[in-house]
Amino acid sequence: MPQPSQHNHPAEAGSVTRRQLLQGAALGAGALLGWPADAKENADLGVLKVGFCGPFTGPAQDTGLDMRRGVLMALMDARADGEIPLLLAGQRHDIRPVWIDTASNPAVAVDAVKRAIDEDHVSLMVGGWHSDVALALMDTEAPYGILHLGHLGEAQAIADRLNQDYTRYRGWFKGWPSPTMLAARYGEPLQYLRNQGLWRPATNRAAIMVENSAYGRGWGEALRASLQSTGFSVDVPDLTSIEQDDFTPLLTRYREQHISLVAMTTTGIQAAARFVRQFREQQVDALLLGHGIRWTRDWYAYTGSSSDYIITMDSAMPIALWQQWWVRRYRTLFSDMPSIAAAGLHYDYTRMAIRMLNATASLALDDLVRTLYRSPYRGVWNRYQFSSKPHPRALSPNEVMTGSFMEGFFFPLAQLYNGEAHIVWPPRYADQRFMLPPKTRSQDLLKMQ
Repeated sequence: MPQPSQHNHPAEAGSVTRRQLLQGAALGAGALLGWPADAKENADLGVLKVGFCGPFTGPAQDTGLDMRRGVLMALMDARADGEIPLLLAGQRHDIRPVWIDTASNPAVAVDAVKRAIDEDHVSLMVGGWHSDVALALMDTEAPYGILHLGHLGEAQAIADRLNQDYTRYRGWFKGWPSPTMLAARYGEPLQYLRNQGLWRPATNRAAIMVENSAYGRGWGEALRASLQSTGFSVDVPDLTSIEQDDFTPLLTRYREQHISLVAMTTTGIQAAARFVRQFREQQVDALLLGHGIRWTRDWYAYTGSSSDYIITMDSAMPIALWQQWWVRRYRTLFSDMPSIAAAGLHYDYTRMAIRMLNATASLALDDLVRTLYRSPYRGVWNRYQFSSKPHPRALSPNEVMTGSFMEGFFFPLAQLYNGEAHIVWPPRYADQRFMLPPKTRSQDLLKMQ
């Protein structure tokens, strides 16, 4: 029976995923995907190998596990809906996933992708996580003329390359908007909270901590500009390591400077959790904006109650009934809550890739590119649309367009409490009123007396 290729993925990490499938769904990976037990039943099928990129080991391996699960669920559902086998050049093809472990490391990712293309003969790439990895893979994949759909690298540097040399990078489809299109939107909901009297910061001073990467630096600068436009005084973002342990000197400075808003992002959940816990231990009297906390499904196991009252706009939320149904199905399959940013978006981009292949019936790069431009996809979590040139809702060609709920790529502002996230903005989707952190609340009451 064919099994998913475990390309560049250690046996231990592969066994964790398989064990989760067995425990959560009573299914092995092959059974989950609906592969026939008898090879003879597959005799008339070709095999299309699709590479799925992700940090399956390393500091973001928990995110990688969610990404893998989202892909497996998408392949299972596509098969159930009759979208697999594919019909390419008049022949039916099954899909064989090839797991490409990028390990949160650009050099490792480049070697893994080269082997996947040269040795495993993958014909298409889907997904991915880190921006620094994305920038390395753009140059690696370009000479092969292969299409890469839905890599979630956010950095503006990716969009800059697409603008500068579209012909070379036309096969790269950026699956997450640049920070200036998405992260910069924090200014609007924060201003709404102030206008409504829900948050009265003691000062207009804000601080930003980011991981030292293309993603982190770009996100920090975009957020800084957004906060400055709403009246905050913000210094240049503080750069930290994705694996940093001690944030005490930084947090001590924030407390001494009477910072009222602290914003942070890092793609390593261990570093994020340490920052959040130390933020509470240092008793920094500020509202904490924790972008990326929910990119790991069991974030609360890492942060505990230290994450209470954090605000974040880092993920889609199950607003519609079909989204709530998807979460329930995921929990049934894997006995776990999903990270929607990791599992949900990779589910959508995998389904979109399958629709693209069926609509094109070809693997020619320019044919696939044209199909993506003319065929927006309404997924579970967003509406995904790409343009061949910069757009008011996209910084570059081949960058997914932003928009309102189910009209583009959209994240609401959520507040975390007791391990759950509730929408507090936009008001039409809010299921909870914004709650002030206890110490901030006491200071706010003193000012009003």
